Amino acid sequence: MQTSFQGAALAFQGTLGSTLWLILAAIVTVYIVLGVLYESYIHPVTILSTLPSAGVGALLALMIAGQDLGVVGIIGIILLIGIVKKNAIMMIDFALQAERIEASRRAKRSTRRRCCGCGRSS
Repeated sequence: MQTSFQGAALAFQGTLGSTLWLILAAIVTVYIVLGVLYESYIHPVTILSTLPSAGVGALLALMIAGQDLGVVGIIGIILLIGIVKKNAIMMIDFALQAERIEASRRAKRSTRRRCCGCGRSS
């Protein structure tokens, strides 16, 4: 006796094989877009490093609640990952803006020192 999937279950099993490649392609695409946006190699890594913990946390929450990973669960995980990614982008933007403001303040102080010739900052 042999058992095998047929019909919709067989089609679903066939699509699962390409799912890993689709996820990897999505991650590479997001990395490239973020890399172009920030003109950096490290900021996209920082943003993408938040995603695995969000996915694991969502799966743990589903397990604790006793729910299965159905279509609604997958949609919820995708939405959660989007929110986490947006939060990471906002944190990076805030840090970069704070760096720019501090650099501007330093430049103004050094310009005042050079112009006044007094050597003390105001």
